[in-house]
Parts: sequence; structure tokens; C-alpha cells
Amino acid sequence: MRIKRKTIAYAAGVLACGNLALQALGFVYRIILSRYAGAEGLGVYRLVNSAYLVLHAGCLSGVTMACSRLSAVYEARGEHQRVGAVLRLAFSIFLTLCISCAAAVLLFGDEIAAGLLGDARCARAFPFMVLCLLLTGVENIFKALFIGLEQMQYTAYSEVGEQLVRIFSVGWLLRHDQSGDYGVTAMLIFAGMVISEIFSALFLTGLFRRSTRHHPFGGRVDTATVRRFLGIAVPLSAASLIGNAIGSAGAVLLPQRLMAAGMRYDQALAALGVISGMAMPLLLLPSALVSSVCTALLPAVTAAQATGQQTRVRALVGRAVMTVGLIGLPATAVLIPLAPSLCMLFFNQPLTQEYVFLLGAAVAVCYYQMLSNGLLNALGLQKWSVVTGTGAELLQLALLYDWCARPMWGIYGYLLAMLLTGAAAFAVDLCILYRHTGFSLHPLRRFGVPVVCAITLYAWTRWFYTILLYRWGSAPGAAFGALCGAVGIYVLVLRLFGIRLVRYLTRRMESHSKPRLCIW
Repeated sequence: MRIKRKTIAYAAGVLACGNLALQALGFVYRIILSRYAGAEGLGVYRLVNSAYLVLHAGCLSGVTMACSRLSAVYEARGEHQRVGAVLRLAFSIFLTLCISCAAAVLLFGDEIAAGLLGDARCARAFPFMVLCLLLTGVENIFKALFIGLEQMQYTAYSEVGEQLVRIFSVGWLLRHDQSGDYGVTAMLIFAGMVISEIFSALFLTGLFRRSTRHHPFGGRVDTATVRRFLGIAVPLSAASLIGNAIGSAGAVLLPQRLMAAGMRYDQALAALGVISGMAMPLLLLPSALVSSVCTALLPAVTAAQATGQQTRVRALVGRAVMTVGLIGLPATAVLIPLAPSLCMLFFNQPLTQEYVFLLGAAVAVCYYQMLSNGLLNALGLQKWSVVTGTGAELLQLALLYDWCARPMWGIYGYLLAMLLTGAAAFAVDLCILYRHTGFSLHPLRRFGVPVVCAITLYAWTRWFYTILLYRWGSAPGAAFGALCGAVGIYVLVLRLFGIRLVRYLTRRMESHSKPRLCIW
């Protein structure tokens, strides 16, 4: 079946190819970091990165969403002249915010590192962190524009090239580092990131100039555009800033609460490095596919909303919820039995099955929450997104503070807090979406089918991996064999329910029939 351009399936396919390559490269990158930086070095880098995420959220999250959404709206209406005005406005706001944040960080870097992050070694990475933020902003604004204009292939090319440059630059810098100082390690990681961001910013700038050579974007920045832009950007920036600030507070607080449970500082910092730099990236491998579908669907939802096609909006929202479940839940279920062996193989770090199961469940819920948050933003309901996101982060921080300090719980308290708060946030988002769009819930179809697939694949992978490991004696070979078998079982289960995923994505409207067994 040939997939036409300018369709959701085509956009999702292009992004999926790029994201799969990006995830594979990112996994190699994580292995390099774990080998050269170690768990404690990753912990120091995570502390610096928590400050970077706060700055990134405040300067970029609302700006890029407003740029992507307004460019999609104006493109759908044929108002091409206004796209250039949106781009210029996005750069003006970002540069103002970035320069202000950079001045504060460079002037008070030592106080921020020692007082807020709790480790003075973090200050060494701040100059490179600020430069990385500036270059990332240029890259992300262009990517947001291309996503809004449904030119997904440009973002895929940029991200893959950027990751390749980052692997070589960071790997080379860490390999030649002989200081033994984890603050220097974090600084070198950000220095390598700066090199990769230079490539990405120049690449996307060149593509933008080439794509607009014959059809340049004009248009003045008028008051109406500024109001619409700020109406989207300000609530999202506030929500993202608050959420990332609370999340970063959790990253800073986690080692301290683990110390209250009886750990030494280096052990607590290593626990933070393991979950953020090893275990979480491993279980987030399916995010390459999930984020591709979400990114491809959201501009289509925005365009349908802008042109008054409410029936299509309801169909797309329902399609998005089910598709994320059909991809995210089974893929995570396959990784859960394999994760302890893979983490030992790649990172030389042991993980218990209970640890992986709780983290995997939290990751699966995270996929749903990521989708529901994006749908609220695409439909212009960003204020509700602010409320639910902030509430979930505050609740998670409170649970982390209490549960992680209990000697019997420790790091498991953090995992359980992630799972429960993520599930609560998604449930609230889903109720808001149902109230404002009226899409058909169909819980048996939307959630029942993905859960059945996930349970089936988990049981198959665990059983088959155990048998192959006993017969072959090779963990990589057994994992590969179990993974190949899981793909076949996944296709079979979907066919039993009468679902062909690619065809499902290509249909303009979904049917309203209940799931059925189709044994052919």
C-alpha cells in the first residue's frame, strides 16, 4: 500500500524513521557516557541538566509551541504571509529571555551551584550550558516552524546529524579527560553538546533559506499576531517553567532524601545517575515511535480545529489515544523482562525486576500523559494543561519527599510516585478532552486492546527469553530472538482484533465498531 504525502501516516513514518535512528544513536551515546563518566559523573551532569531544563522551559517551551501552532493555523487558512511574522516574533521573544537568563546564571553561578543544586562542582559547566541554550533555541524554533508546515523530514535530518556529531564530540572530549573531577566531566559533556548544536542550527538555517528562496515569507508583526502568540506562549511557558522547576527540585531533593533513608552521598548521587542516565533511557526506547505519532497528529488536530471540522477533531483525538496505546504499551511490555540483562550488558549496572516493572509502568503512563498534554495544547486548552501538569508535579514532589526517606522504600518510593501522579494527570486530561471535544471514549477499544497486547507480549517475551537463554547461554542472542518473536506475536494479536496499524493511521475517519476477533 502506497502512502500519500501530506498525510498523518506519511508524516509519522518520516518522523519514526528519524526517531528510530536517533534513539539508536542516543543509546550509543548513553553507553559512552556511562563508560567514561560513571554513575556519579552522570549524577553531577543530571544536576546541571536540571538547571538547563528549567531555563529551556522558560525560554523555549511556549515559544516553540506557539510558533508551531500558529504556523499550522495560517498555513491551513492560506495566510502564508503571516508565517514569517510568527517566526520573527518567536526569535525576538526567545533572544530576550535567553540573554536575561544567561546574565543571571553567569553572575550568580557559584551561588546557584552550591545553594540550589547542592554541589559546587556544577558551576564549571554553566558557561557552556548557556551557550547550548542559545543554539538550541535557534534549532528548536526552526523545527517548530517545519513541524507546523508539515515538513517533518527536515527535523528528522537535523536530529540524526546532531546526534552523530554529539556522540563523536562528547566521546572524544571525555576520552581525553584525565582530571578525575566530575564537575569537569559535566562541563565537557555540555561542551560536546554545544558543538552538536552548532551543526544543527546551521543546518536548519540553511534548509529554511533554501525552502523559502522562491516563496519568501513576508508579513508584518501586527497586534493580533502578538496577542495570539502570547496567548499560547505565556501559559505554556509558565506551566513548563513551573513543572520543570518542580522536576528539577525533585532531582536535587532525591539524593538528599535517599541519604535520609541511610545512603551515603555518593551512593545517592549514583542512584540518580542510574535512573536518569541508564534505566530510564533504556525503557524510553519506544518513545521514538510514540513521539512520531504524536508530533504528526497534533498539527492535523490544530488545522481541523482552525477550520471548524469538529467531526475530524473528535476522530483524530480518539485515533491518537488508541494509537499511542497500541505502540507504547506493547513495546514497553517487551522491554520489561529484557531490561535487567540489557542494562547489565550495556551499562554494567544491575537492576532488579521489581525496579524495572515499576519504572516500565511509569513510562507507559508517561506516554499517555505526553499525548494528552499535547492534545490540550493543540486544541487551545493550554490553561488546563498548566493546571494538571503543575498539580501532578507538586504531588510527585510531596510523595518523593515522604516515601524516598523511608528505609524500606528508598528509590522505589520515587518510582511509585512517578506512576501514580502520571496516571492521575492523564485521567484528568482525558476528562477535559472528552468534555471539550465529545470524542467517543470506547474504553474497551481505546485501552482494552492495548492492554491485552501488552500482557500477551510480556508473557511471551519473559517465557521465550528464559528458554533461549537456557539453550543458547547468550543474553544478547536470547534477547534478539525473543524480540523477533514478539514482533510476530504483536502483528498476530492486532490481526485477531481486525487492526492493521498503518491502514488505521491513513484513514481520515475511524469506524465506530467495537473490537472483534477476526481469525482468518
